[in-house]
Amino acid sequence: MYSVEDALRVRGRVLTVFQDVAANPALVDEGALNFVIVGGGPTGVETSGALAELVHDVMPGVHHDVPCAEAQIILVDGGPTLLSAFSHESGDYAARQLKHRGVLLHLGTRVQEVTPESVTLADGTVIKTRLVVWGGGEKAADIAAASGLTAGHGGRIQVEPDLSVAGHPHVYAIGDVANIPYGDEAALPQLGSVAQQSGRWVADNIVAQSRGEAPQPFHYRDKGIMAMIGTKAAVAEIGPHRHEIHGRFAFAAWLGVHLELLSDMGSKIHSYVTWAEEFYLRPNHRSAKLLDPTRIDTPAINWDEDS
Repeated sequence: MYSVEDALRVRGRVLTVFQDVAANPALVDEGALNFVIVGGGPTGVETSGALAELVHDVMPGVHHDVPCAEAQIILVDGGPTLLSAFSHESGDYAARQLKHRGVLLHLGTRVQEVTPESVTLADGTVIKTRLVVWGGGEKAADIAAASGLTAGHGGRIQVEPDLSVAGHPHVYAIGDVANIPYGDEAALPQLGSVAQQSGRWVADNIVAQSRGEAPQPFHYRDKGIMAMIGTKAAVAEIGPHRHEIHGRFAFAAWLGVHLELLSDMGSKIHSYVTWAEEFYLRPNHRSAKLLDPTRIDTPAINWDEDS
């Protein structure tokens, strides 16, 4: 899960599966209503929470003949806790909230194999499924390895404090293609804020070099981290000292941050009105347009195909 196109494919697959099960309920035994999310970071947690609400709160009102209660959202992570970049309290809160929403957690075990019909875990568990969402992190683009530059974790390029590549003072690596050291951390996480700030910093360094000035070491402004678990449930650790808030206040903060990131006032007003209706005024009436069957752009599933 990395782009809008990825999200559209996931949505299309979910709607396709429910339509197929409505036509043939026997597909439930083939794992049609099992949805597997790999990765217990913010992407995995947010996707699991969103799918749980879609499957358990929205779909029963759309597909009356589908046994939605048999649907399973399964979150798998190799670590012992969720949201490892957050505090233990935040991770525990996220786990409780997801379980409350019906998400099954498989922690401490890694994914060994993914096929078109199943997921096999390292402990031998086989989960039948036709939808796997990978939220376990991204390796760098292939051009990073092809460059011949020194690479580290995730195939990302190792950089100097000023974000230049060792031995190449006029070559910079930033964002998801770079392992950016900072303080006691071997590398900053692959976050949008890191990419944006490193991009601006490198632009300033390039201008400085064009003037004959020395490039400056990168200074990351840590604004905190947050993750939405579901309606009125989120975790946020704000500022460099990571002041923690959970629950409704964190959810409101998450909405506020994303509202601020929108590009123009019209989009902000539209989103504010929509969110107010969705989450507070009419929480039991979700946007039907997201479930419009004419918008499915995912290839049909061949349920009879061999492994």
